[in-house]
Amino acid sequence: MRETLPKLLHKLAVSHLMSAYETMPWVHYDDVHGLTCSAEVRMGPGEKDLEAEIQMLKDDENASGPDQILWMHAEPVSDGMWSPLQLRVCGENYVNVFHGWEQKGCDFFRSTVESLQMGIIPDFEALVNQYMVDDTGGGRSSGGRIGRKAPKASNNAVMGMKK
Repeated sequence: MRETLPKLLHKLAVSHLMSAYETMPWVHYDDVHGLTCSAEVRMGPGEKDLEAEIQMLKDDENASGPDQILWMHAEPVSDGMWSPLQLRVCGENYVNVFHGWEQKGCDFFRSTVESLQMGIIPDFEALVNQYMVDDTGGGRSSGGRIGRKAPKASNNAVMGMKK
């Protein structure tokens, strides 16, 4: 996925162009469960990198579960185009795990931001099951000839030539 910086920021729920060291935060505190969920997008120094992060902070220091839900790192790759280069969700690396991992990471982040704006801490397990899966169907079929070796054919037969 290669996008201009404004488009990448839009995919991460940021409505304006960010400058160096700028941070765009979203936070919701659930006082019933003692949980704080924060999501933020940070522009690095010199506007040469961008990070998106989702964290869970717990009032009870003995509570289990991941503290860092998502971490994404993006950089300019060519001609003003930016691309996510790193993505970890709930401690798992998703770089090149399936086609479209960059877009799915952005969708996961944006969905979290939308929940926080509604005053809800999202169900991250459900978001992982919704977004962080390969839905292209490539290589997972059990029937037919998908994924099998192609039949052998001579060059003459392919080109319709007779001997």
